[in-house]
Amino acid sequence: MAFWNNDKQQESQNPQPAQPQDTARASQPQRTPAPPPAQQTMPPGAAMAALEEKVNLLLKNTGRSPAIDVAIQISDLILEAAVCERASDIHFEYHANNLRVRFRIDGALQDVLVLPRNQNLPITQRLRVLAGFDPEPPTTFRTEEGRFQKVLNGRPIQIRVSSFPTINGEKLVLRVLDRNQMGLNIEQLGMTPENLAVMRKVVKSPYGIFFITGATGSGKTTTLYAMLKTVGSPMINVITLEDPVEYRVEGINQAQINQKTGFSWGEGLRTILRQDPDIIMVGEIRDHETAEISMRAALTGHLIFTTLHTISAPGVVERLFEMGIPPFLMASSMLGSLSQRLVRRVCPQCAQNAAPPPEQAVDEFVKSLDPAEAKAIKEIIFKPGSNFKIEKGCPACRNTGYLGRTGIFEIMIMNEELRKQILSHASTDSIRRTAVQHGMQTLLMDGIYKAWMGTTTLSEVLRVTATMV
Repeated sequence: MAFWNNDKQQESQNPQPAQPQDTARASQPQRTPAPPPAQQTMPPGAAMAALEEKVNLLLKNTGRSPAIDVAIQISDLILEAAVCERASDIHFEYHANNLRVRFRIDGALQDVLVLPRNQNLPITQRLRVLAGFDPEPPTTFRTEEGRFQKVLNGRPIQIRVSSFPTINGEKLVLRVLDRNQMGLNIEQLGMTPENLAVMRKVVKSPYGIFFITGATGSGKTTTLYAMLKTVGSPMINVITLEDPVEYRVEGINQAQINQKTGFSWGEGLRTILRQDPDIIMVGEIRDHETAEISMRAALTGHLIFTTLHTISAPGVVERLFEMGIPPFLMASSMLGSLSQRLVRRVCPQCAQNAAPPPEQAVDEFVKSLDPAEAKAIKEIIFKPGSNFKIEKGCPACRNTGYLGRTGIFEIMIMNEELRKQILSHASTDSIRRTAVQHGMQTLLMDGIYKAWMGTTTLSEVLRVTATMV
């Protein structure tokens, strides 16, 4: 649903075609040295354009170098381009006679390369070896998982590898784990001053359990590590229980779940409680045992941060009810919950100014919302000083209109009214209504505020929060 109709919006839906990028000549097909530091400052899209030119040159000269050397050079070029383009994942997929390579950038997959399916060019085999697999995929249909670390663009990057058998051949997905992106603290997550003040109080709490919820890929792990970074100190014993351990952090005791050896979430938590912890981070609560141990530990003087799969912050209560957690345990141990999503930032080079949406369109949009939330949203939209933008598209943002991402947040902090509702097993809608009346900003409210500021667009906020409306 669009909030307004104007010429600028129509123009933004028909972005201009990308202009060819100037790229450097590729090196000769020999083992390439580490890329110079200048590649780290390439404009968006330049690394992908340079990648295609270099790979094509290598393929033309495959007869002059051993196939394994060419495969090493191509795979390294792909990894380097992914880091330059801030890709979170790299997909290698076999289709018919081709090997398709795609990057996930700002939450969206983009085609990067289509290579000929050549048995004599072992690109995926080289990646399998780096991940600790056998060079050739298994003859039986089974998955494999591994990881490796490689210096790319002058800094160590961790790569997590997942193998999946398809009818066309093996599919590899590489998760790029860049420590530079995990160096954030809570001030850098994109929270409003009000939400930031709330989170500072949460991380300074002496005990209790705080839940972070959101869809896969919504930044929950980044937020967890930002919270740990804020409270980290030589005077505090911080222990984490994760599956898998995505980032290795100095000064924190991290443990990896291993179901094959019997080191489960429940067993891990019981062991951690004998390790004199101050703060415990549980990667995810999946069952009754883990939830109950965590919440009882929160009552005995431990501060616990964890994640749970729900679509909203108030929805945590109903999810815990479904797991069989008694109401008194929730009411007495919960500090609150946070739900988050990632929205794309509007491209600063091509974004166009837009007027606020007409009041009639806003009234139509909010009529299905709770009255308190509807009133707050109208106040945000028509607040003086708005800086609404619409996306257009340019070579800098690959004609998407967006460049980078930021978070939108919904933080519910426990109070006496909410505890009474939990003890009476109130519905999620009732809990949500009470939280909004006590000052909680919903995901939709926070997203619209960021659109009002010009950080993102209303259409992007509505795309991400569609299930909330």
